[in-house]
Amino acid sequence: MLVNLKTILSGAREGGYAVGLFNCVTLEMTRGIIAAAEELRSPVIIGPGESLLPGASLPDYADMMLGIARRASVPVAVHFDHGFTPELVEEAISLGFTSVMYDCSMLSFEENVRRIREMAKKAHAAGCSLEAEIGHVGQGEDYTENGAADGLTEPETARRFAEETQVDALAVAVGTAHGVYKGTPRLDFDRLKEIHETVDVPLVLHGGSGTGMDNLVRASRLGIRKLNINTELLIEAREQVRRELQEDPEIDYSVLLKHGKDAVVRRLRTYMQALHSSGKAWS
Repeated sequence: MLVNLKTILSGAREGGYAVGLFNCVTLEMTRGIIAAAEELRSPVIIGPGESLLPGASLPDYADMMLGIARRASVPVAVHFDHGFTPELVEEAISLGFTSVMYDCSMLSFEENVRRIREMAKKAHAAGCSLEAEIGHVGQGEDYTENGAADGLTEPETARRFAEETQVDALAVAVGTAHGVYKGTPRLDFDRLKEIHETVDVPLVLHGGSGTGMDNLVRASRLGIRKLNINTELLIEAREQVRRELQEDPEIDYSVLLKHGKDAVVRRLRTYMQALHSSGKAWS
């Protein structure tokens, strides 16, 4: 069942749970994510990001994911993640993605507001949800032993941003990082709690891979309603494929893909259960 992000996050806010955005790059990963969601009766968010487009075009991803989402027996939002190029974000909207993220977090507050406000009008006119980011979630390679070096979200700034842009979801920086952490993940839970109490928009946590399940569960209790996972799933599939090839270098490629997908499904079960989205699907 294809729905937009706002619909999924409305249920998450009411129920006090978080829903995963699981980035996917292949048909097998997409099918695995939907299979796990259907097995556990969990709403789910799938989709590529701009950084993944060298592997396929936006129309390619749309053709694959939208059809699978429509046939799913659970609510599925198809999301274009971390769109930095406005033309690509608008293309995703026109292709039928039900959610897009326009990432202007590296720009000034004023320019971020201006661009997001303009994109919100276009997305909402098409029935598409819009996510933006205030503060900036950096890369794991830049992480230090003391945590994120800079870019953490200020609660009052987040409130102003949400009110002035009318976004449907707001990604915040509270100490996570994209990719593989160089240091130990250190989340500023006091900051997250204050943001949650200040901002009347569902909050998003990027950089969930490697952050630790205890940290993620605590973040969901403090207001995170959408959690992004990418790197961890890619590593899980890669390691499964590596083991298979070591055991049988002549293994059939189709079997290899299936086993990689199964590894992703096993990992997804732990997320959906821990974040309490399992059993929350509606029909």
